[in-house]
Amino acid sequence: MSSLARALWMALRYRWSFFFSFLTTCGVALLWGANISTVAPFIKVIFDGQTLHQWVDGRIVEAESKLGIAVGELEALQGQRVESRGSEAAAAWQQSVVKLESEVSGYQTSLWISRQMEPWIRAYAPQTTYDTLVFLILIVIAATVMRGSLLAVNMYLVARLGQRTVLDIQNQFLQNTLHMELSEVGKNGTGDLINRIRGETNAIGMAITTILGKIIREPLKMVVCLAGAAICNWRLLLFTLIICPLAGALMVVLAKAIKRLNRRAVEESARLLNRLFQSLTYIKAVKSFNMESHEIRRFQVIAQDVYQKNMRISLLGSVARMNSELMGVCIISLGILAGGYLVLNQETKFWGLQLSDTPMKVETMILFFSFLTAAADPVRKMGDVYTLIQGGMVAAERVFPLLDKQSSIQSPARPKPIIRTPPELEFRDVSFGYVPGQPVLNGLNLRVPAGKTVAIVGANGCGKSTLVNFLPRFFDPDQGSVCLDGVDLREFDLQALRGVVGLVTQNSMLFDDTIATNIAYGCEDATREQVVAAARQASAHEFIETQLEQGYDSRIGEHGGRLSGGQRQRIELARIILKNPLVLVLDEATSQIDPTSEQLIHQSLREFVRGRTVLMITHRINSLDLADLIVVMHEGRVVDMGTQADLVGRCELFREMLRSGQRSEAAEPGEAAAAELSIESVAVAGASASEKPSPGAGQKAA
Repeated sequence: MSSLARALWMALRYRWSFFFSFLTTCGVALLWGANISTVAPFIKVIFDGQTLHQWVDGRIVEAESKLGIAVGELEALQGQRVESRGSEAAAAWQQSVVKLESEVSGYQTSLWISRQMEPWIRAYAPQTTYDTLVFLILIVIAATVMRGSLLAVNMYLVARLGQRTVLDIQNQFLQNTLHMELSEVGKNGTGDLINRIRGETNAIGMAITTILGKIIREPLKMVVCLAGAAICNWRLLLFTLIICPLAGALMVVLAKAIKRLNRRAVEESARLLNRLFQSLTYIKAVKSFNMESHEIRRFQVIAQDVYQKNMRISLLGSVARMNSELMGVCIISLGILAGGYLVLNQETKFWGLQLSDTPMKVETMILFFSFLTAAADPVRKMGDVYTLIQGGMVAAERVFPLLDKQSSIQSPARPKPIIRTPPELEFRDVSFGYVPGQPVLNGLNLRVPAGKTVAIVGANGCGKSTLVNFLPRFFDPDQGSVCLDGVDLREFDLQALRGVVGLVTQNSMLFDDTIATNIAYGCEDATREQVVAAARQASAHEFIETQLEQGYDSRIGEHGGRLSGGQRQRIELARIILKNPLVLVLDEATSQIDPTSEQLIHQSLREFVRGRTVLMITHRINSLDLADLIVVMHEGRVVDMGTQADLVGRCELFREMLRSGQRSEAAEPGEAAAAELSIESVAVAGASASEKPSPGAGQKAA
């Protein structure tokens, strides 16, 4: 219950909403009992033709008369002398004294209540019988209107508490999720996270609404009715409630079973959403491989499992509801059996149990039954709350651990000032693995001179992308350090660091929004003129203005689906140009676009990379022209580093990569010119590149 209790505590922070919701709940409960209390006057008015004045006068006279008789009998009995206190006669005498004392107490209570009501009745009640009937009906109608109004206000305030708490949890959940490491975000799948932030937080909200609504309101109504029944006859009330412990024990067993099933159902629902999310995200792959039937079958298997678990929860919930209703019926039945016996036989005992001080009247017994029936209604209404609360508990146990999870990627308490000029970049003995015991990088060392562009090449899986992901601190090395101008990245403020590092990947990260908003993402204060200037520099302005109806205000669809691959990359390049980072990471930025777009992007990059420290991952030979130096990686280590000409002359692994790259590019339509490249032509290009400034210490890792 601790996680759900935390959610409740969050709801209680809205003190005024809770205060007024509790106040209205008390009003609803009191008016619920007040309506029932009119049963006895109705009986007297309708069946005996009495006014309220006559009814209360009759109660006072009767109580005074019977009290006087009982007091006289008690005094007479107490004046008798019993010789042997241990004899049967003495025991009978003592029993008679106790019975008369009980009767005296009962009549005194009845007389006190009648005298308390008398001034109110004389001041406000009508004098005639029919007017009294109208008066009672008007009281019932007015009380019902007041109760309905208070109930409406109460339900609104309770809903506000629940929804505000859900909103707070969702905001905290998203905030915490966006600050988690990438490995944690992808651990259980996007569908699982979406299910938690929407479905499970809503389950928490429903549980809070139920607890602050029904769980408070209905028991209060029940308490008021039981208090009324106790005033009528508290001993008889206790006798009718003997079945409650058994029903309560059964409810505890059912609650535990419902909680177990809810946990499994929630987990399966997360799997279902994850499966659906993946099928829709990769719908092109599904269609191109004719896997529609396969995906439908996989979805149906999980959906069937969720369905079966939900049906079991519904079954146990219906049993819990039946248990509550059966408990209410049994309570009323016991009350009718015992109370009917007392009234019909004018007795005070039932099965040897003393259930009344004085013989009960018919109207008192009917009022007692009315209170019991009214108390059973809240019990019935609470029959369906157990499933909701158990579901909320399970949801809270899944949501709050993620809210409590702290990312290991944190800013230091006292960060060092962030760099202001293009820095020297150095990787010192860096080791890292996504899975313990399976390293991706093994003691890697690399130094990139300030303001230089370094291309990183190597086979898939050699650790290229892992290497550059250290720069924005998506991950931290398991061992070693990554430094800018000799300062470990972990010593900078995280937001300040990411503010000077720009990242462009092969998969465009665009949002379903306008062109202008996507370019200005991360630079919300940028003017339209700055956005257009960045688009011009990225060779994107022409297609934005000529091919899109609304220009920079055109929406690009989910993942930029209304644009071509080359257009998406140019939009992302414009975003980076507007950000103007000191350190730039290009991770296969031109691997999935057409030659024309690649040429345009290269022209933009050639100008943009000047004066920045750039790491560029690429498999394409054309992209190497942008690099001052090339790093060759293999199995998590730097094998060699130098200019193109240097590496062609001494690195067999690099020469093999060039041959593979030439064959790959020659196979692409419209790139016959690229196929004509040869090792020798690359060597010539490398020779001219060697005229650039020497890498100097940048070759340390080689």
